[in-house]
Amino acid sequence: MVHVKGSGGQVSDTTAASTDAITCLPPEMGLAVLEQLDVPSLCRAAQTCSSWCEFISDTDWLWKKVCQNCQDLDPQLVEMDRAEGLPWKVAVMRNYGAKGIQRQWRLGFFSRPSSYEDIPDRCMCEMDADTWGEILQLELDR
Repeated sequence: MVHVKGSGGQVSDTTAASTDAITCLPPEMGLAVLEQLDVPSLCRAAQTCSSWCEFISDTDWLWKKVCQNCQDLDPQLVEMDRAEGLPWKVAVMRNYGAKGIQRQWRLGFFSRPSSYEDIPDRCMCEMDADTWGEILQLELDR
């Protein structure tokens, strides 16, 4: 908001023209900026405005770079999703954070460890009783 003082001494509010920094840049530069973000930051950036959302959501190459740079994704699960023909964004969203940990539990990634050291650091997240019940049943069936 810009306050402009007129010749009569009155102050009026004028909205300054907004500039969309990402979409005003050449696409390669916008992607270079966005690929430096982590998954939560990229998702928040997509919520900024409709043009950013479209730019981020529709750029599969960007999600591929994010996926390759993210240490919290299991490459094996991402490859499984990609083999099914899923886009990079879907592969990231299915395997990041609590969703990824829950998926690993369901697929038996943490079944039958031979020692405490075999259990990865990132194998726990908040889960409701139904999810734990499903995972327990899958473990009993293995």
